[in-house]
Amino acid sequence: MTLNIEINALNVDHRIISDAMQIVIQRKHTIDPTKSPTFDTTKHSAEIRTEWRDWKYCGSITQVCDVLLKQRILESDATTLRQLRDEIVAFRRRISDLIGD
Repeated sequence: MTLNIEINALNVDHRIISDAMQIVIQRKHTIDPTKSPTFDTTKHSAEIRTEWRDWKYCGSITQVCDVLLKQRILESDATTLRQLRDEIVAFRRRISDLIGD
């Protein structure tokens, strides 16, 4: 069974995919070709595009949840432990809903 789950619970969008061996967490990146030093308007399209890039490799869904939760904590804007706890609880609930746990 392969996974393909998009997670919009963080500031940066993530997607969980899998193959026969592992689970991969991917991050969504927006590419603006006009910011490239080699950009040439006569040769390249100026259209902004989005691509998914592999970010972390995991062996289990539990490990995926741990990695995403740790990243959420690092990116949190919480100013108190209560706010951080509430964010963690909401994030765990969102992940559980997405993976059907």
